[in-house]
Amino acid sequence: MRAFCFTICLMLSSFLWSQNSISVYCAQVNEDGSTTLYYETAEGSGFVEYVISAYSDVEGAYSRVGETTDINQDSYTDNVRNANLEQIRYLVTADFGEERRPFGYIRTIYLSSTLNNDNTVSLSWTSMGSDTPAGSENKPYKIYRKLKRQDTDWQFLAEQTQRTYTDVLPAICSDSVLYKIELENDNNCVSRSNQVLHVIGDSQIPNMPVLLLISVDPDTQQIYLWWEPSTSDDVMGYVVCSGDPCVALDTIWGADVGGYICETCSAEQINSLAVMAFDTCFNTSLRSDRHSNIVLTVQREECSNIANLSWNEYVGWEPTCYDVTWPGGGTQTQSTNLQVRIDPTTPFQEFRVEAQFGAQFISYSNTVILPIPPAQQPEFVEIRKVSVKDRNQGVDLEFFVDASIVVDKYRLKRAENGGEYRVIANIPYTGNNTVQYTDNISLDKNNNDYSYIFEAPDACNLVYKASRPASIMRLELTEVDKNTNALSWNAYNSWDNGVGVYEIYRQPESEPAPVLCGTSGSSTFTDFMGDVITASDKTNYYVRAIEASAGNDGKVQTALSTRASIKRETIIFIPNAFTPRAAEGDNNIFKPTCYFVRQGSYVMRIFNRQGGLLFESNDPEIGWDGTFKGEFCHPNTYVYIIEFINSDGEKEVRKGTFALVE
Repeated sequence: MRAFCFTICLMLSSFLWSQNSISVYCAQVNEDGSTTLYYETAEGSGFVEYVISAYSDVEGAYSRVGETTDINQDSYTDNVRNANLEQIRYLVTADFGEERRPFGYIRTIYLSSTLNNDNTVSLSWTSMGSDTPAGSENKPYKIYRKLKRQDTDWQFLAEQTQRTYTDVLPAICSDSVLYKIELENDNNCVSRSNQVLHVIGDSQIPNMPVLLLISVDPDTQQIYLWWEPSTSDDVMGYVVCSGDPCVALDTIWGADVGGYICETCSAEQINSLAVMAFDTCFNTSLRSDRHSNIVLTVQREECSNIANLSWNEYVGWEPTCYDVTWPGGGTQTQSTNLQVRIDPTTPFQEFRVEAQFGAQFISYSNTVILPIPPAQQPEFVEIRKVSVKDRNQGVDLEFFVDASIVVDKYRLKRAENGGEYRVIANIPYTGNNTVQYTDNISLDKNNNDYSYIFEAPDACNLVYKASRPASIMRLELTEVDKNTNALSWNAYNSWDNGVGVYEIYRQPESEPAPVLCGTSGSSTFTDFMGDVITASDKTNYYVRAIEASAGNDGKVQTALSTRASIKRETIIFIPNAFTPRAAEGDNNIFKPTCYFVRQGSYVMRIFNRQGGLLFESNDPEIGWDGTFKGEFCHPNTYVYIIEFINSDGEKEVRKGTFALVE
């Protein structure tokens, strides 16, 4: 009843109050919901108290909320009403007993807000309406924000006359945000709204990035990724992960980053990689589709010119085709394997596969460098002997070869007179280091010079390693005079150590064995026949070269030249007279002078004119002294018959007469 009467009285007296109103400067809502009012103090005697009344739309009428008896007190805090819940209108009056002087009306600013899903806060607040303090009518509202954990002071956001505002929150993972509205007046008194609070926590995951490509850098052979960045605003970086479940490999900071080089990934292994975005609150997006790189393998069978290529399919998108490249070639295929021909003479070849997706994306495989080492070759191939056989009926050859390299066969080449080398024999592999062969060529049929090369192939029987050329020694023989022969031959060239000495051998055909007639350090020799000048048969020569020191086979080798022969025409000088009784040495012996009569074939008989045998000799060096039975024969004409075998092997008979002179 009292509240009702107070309300009625106030209404009836409003006309009188209005005439004596004193300003209420501002209303400040405190954090706990209480409101502090600031007003102009009263003057005069008979003062009883200030009465503060409050009105809300809920109640529909004013009610006393408090009073103060201090006339000089210019503010009052209402702890009864909660201005955090609603807008409140206040009336401040001064009670002078029978008279009440209204100071005036004022309304609190009521602020409400909504936290939106897009990380914004929508603010709206009430107007102070007709109770707006003097001096505040044309002033803007000021909007403030405070993050309880981060901010020590209120942060000014904006000022405006409109009573709505949308605040974009900073990247905040977890905090409490406060807002308030302020309105100044000319008295430097600020009306302040209630504070609204929101507990914020960012739990919204960012948008997923789109993985476009995984590839191998052709130059560095490193794995790299390429993606479209997340479209979310608060992205702080990306996580690259591998496998399923996806295990994090690395963190890449930066919202706009769209590429990554994986230094821990091997290009020779299949890497199944994906990428996720994370925001400022470390909320992680969904994992992108996984992409897998292409791993190429290349295999080649030893001694084969074919390389077999195989690779895994690209995972992430279906390739339009695979482009396979190698030196000097390339092809496109839908398959994941290919057989290509390689060049065995190159030291290595590079292979790479490119997965193409339209014209936009290309993913490179690892680059495979296929070494193509030459097949294992023998370390040594030597001709150790080129020796002419007896009677020039062929050439004996001996080779020293690295038998650790197993091959099918060796190859022997021969050249005539400096011409082209041609294969004359394929010699089977036996596993022995020493290989022998006889070239059954008749050297007497021509006067050709022959050179040989011995070749051993590599383990693939493709590339041959050749010895140094080696030639036969061809002996040339020249008659200087009846007593002297000049010999010359080409130097023997087969040995790395060279020739120590040449031995020269001579053998008349009538003799059973050759005789060493001299040595030479060069390729010439002069033979003075001496006591064999009377030999009637053909004389054969050959040269024996002796190696200066043992070679790689541990032997001191020898080699024989071709045989050369010289045949002298038989010559017989028969005197027509002699003087037996003359002093010794003064033509006192009848003796023909014989050259090149076969030994043992000579017979000389002396007859008188009656046919009687006076003398017989089987030695060309023993003549008739003109005696018969110890007595000198009479001067007269006598008959001789000489029989012998000449240098052609034919029997000759010489007959004639000569005079015995006193």
